[in-house]
This record gives sequence, C-alpha cells and structure tokens, in this order.
Amino acid sequence: MSFLLSAILFIVSFLVVISFLVFFHELGHYSVARMFNTVVERFSIGFGKPIMKWTAKSGTEWTISRWPLGGYVKFLGDAGAASHPDMEKLEAIRANVEACYGDNALGNCFHFKPLWQRTLIVLAGPMANFILAILIFAIIALVMGHQELKSVVTAVRPDGAAAEAGVRIGDHFLKMNGADVSESDDLTAYVALRSGVELNTEIDRGGDVITLTITPKREERRDFLGGVNQIGTIGVQIGGEGNVVEYNHTLLSALGHGVERCYRTIALTGTYIKRIFQGREDGSALGGPTRIATMTGKTAVDVANMDIPLGEKISAGFWMLLSLSAVLSVGLGVANLMPIPALDGGHLLYYGYEALAGRPLSGDKQEFGFRIGFACLIALLVYLTINDIGYVRSLFS
Repeated sequence: MSFLLSAILFIVSFLVVISFLVFFHELGHYSVARMFNTVVERFSIGFGKPIMKWTAKSGTEWTISRWPLGGYVKFLGDAGAASHPDMEKLEAIRANVEACYGDNALGNCFHFKPLWQRTLIVLAGPMANFILAILIFAIIALVMGHQELKSVVTAVRPDGAAAEAGVRIGDHFLKMNGADVSESDDLTAYVALRSGVELNTEIDRGGDVITLTITPKREERRDFLGGVNQIGTIGVQIGGEGNVVEYNHTLLSALGHGVERCYRTIALTGTYIKRIFQGREDGSALGGPTRIATMTGKTAVDVANMDIPLGEKISAGFWMLLSLSAVLSVGLGVANLMPIPALDGGHLLYYGYEALAGRPLSGDKQEFGFRIGFACLIALLVYLTINDIGYVRSLFS
C-alpha cells in the first residue's frame, strides 16, 4: 500500500472511531436530558465552525463541526454564568431565559432542573460509554465466540520471578491474593499491574494445590501493536495442547461476558491510577489523542497490508477496530469521571457540594475552579502527549 493511501486510512480510521465514541457519550447526555424535557439547543460532533447542520423537530440543531476531536451538547441557558449559576445570579438568569424563550421555558432549562435530574444528565455521558463497551463486547462474543487459554506453564525463564518462587512446567495457576487467574488473560492482566508486590499464589501441581509467594518484576514488553510498555512479569510461558477453552454464547451469556469485560477494564484502569498515586507506576501507559490515533490508525493499516483477500481485510479491520473501540470507550468514560471542573466529574463534584450545603457553590468559586480545572487539563494533555511521543517512538525502535 502506498504511503498516501496508508496516511488516508490512518486518519480516517481515527476520526471514525473517535467520532463514534464521542457521539455515544453526548447521546447519553442528550437522551436523559430529553427524558426530563430539557431543551437542547445544539448537539455537536466536533468543535469550531459547523460544516454540516440540520434542525430536528424538537428544535435541536445537530451539527458536524470543523474539528472532530470531541463534541458537546448545548442546553438552553448555557452561556456565561448560566453554565454554573449561584444563588445571587439565579434571578437574573431566570429573567433572561423567560424574556428570550417565554414564561414556560424555565421548567425546561437544565440549570433550573432539580439536582437529581442534573446529576443524572451529567452522569449519563460516561455511563453511555460503559454501556457501549458492554454492547460491543457482547456482540463480538455472540458473533464470534471467544477462546480462553488455561494458565498452565509450558516454560519457566531461569531469571524470572516464577523460577525464583519454585514454579515448574505443568503448574496451573489458580489464584493470586484470592483473585482468579486460572485463565491466561486474567493472569497476565493481574501480574502486569503488580510489579514489586508479593502475591500469595495457589497452584495446581498434579492435582495437589500448593501455595507459593511470587513477586513480579518490572520489565519492558511490547503490546499487540509493537509499542513498548513497562509491566509486571513473572517469566513464564503459558499454553500447551488441550489447554484452550472454547466459549459459544447465547444472547444472555454474551451480555454477561460484556459486563465482565467492561468491569475488568474499569478495574484495571482504576488499579493503574491507584498505583500512580502510590508511586508504583510512572504513568507512562496513560495515553491521549496521539496514542489513540496511533492505535486505531496502525491497526487499520496493518490489516490493510495483510496478504489476504479484500473481503477478509474489511471483515478483520472492522472487528479489530470495533474491539479496540470498546476498550477506548471505557477509557473515555473513566476519563470524563475525573473530578476536574470542565469534565463531567467536575460537575458532579459541584453537585455533591450542592447536595451537602443545600445551595450551589458561589459563582466566583465555581469560576475559579473551572480555571484551575482548565489549567490541569492543559497540563495533563501536555503530559499525555509526551507519553504518546515516547510510545510512538518505541514502535520503530
């Protein structure tokens, strides 16, 4: 494939995936808002000048804007102080809304909705991302089934943590610190985020259950794209004939699998963030838009360069990008729940104060919080971009 075609496919795949995820996030806000009869003035995918727009019967203006790297839902009254009103300004906002939209508009204005409704509307965005991830995981499991490899040891690296603990070929890992690691995906994920942590490990050795203490070592490993990450390892190879378990799903079991995969992804993300605050991780695995673009774009280009028929390329690319979208959707939901003003989590933080104090935080304090939050977002974006550059460089190292 030529460089030009690869570049086009790289960019298009990223824009399609990110717009898909953003659309569902904003659809969550929009759907719950409409359920509570909240007036939505605009639903936008992207920022900046609209390049395409139309108006629905509800009066909402739907737009696709010039810079498709996010999106927003604009409610009635979303301007200036109305985005975060306080008791001193409520009357001025009330008069402005009534003057512009009529006497009955107040009840349909987001900022005058009961606290519990505003909370649900804000929370609906991240929840939509989690629901989307569950549905994608479920669809993939229902259509394709899935395989799991039992955590049976086929090789032990002499200098690895497992060898030092006395692990042998043929051992079957069962539990680590009480967590089920009997299948390889669970074992790998659990060990990856616990370098330097003593793990009380139960192993099936020829029918006998024995207990060992294993302390994973932090080492560099390449992911499915070839990028380098530092993770915990124990130095074993898993596999062997007869250790593959095939799962075929009904609709109900597929949904259960989707919930489990979504929960596992959230839990792994939470564990990693916790370890950052504990000083056990450097945060290099956290990524921003550049890494997302790299992951989606390289996946699409790699599939396009496979020596297989066109139909198989399209099918493989679709399912791989769909699976990647599920993981990214969880990440988007978690990121938006961060308690930073300007994110959904920041609004929920303000609402928590309002619930406890019985009144909104003052306008000046909210404005100060939004400025601090914006500065934090810029700093975080710079940090993530540095991480992303390092990750992209590792792809070619």
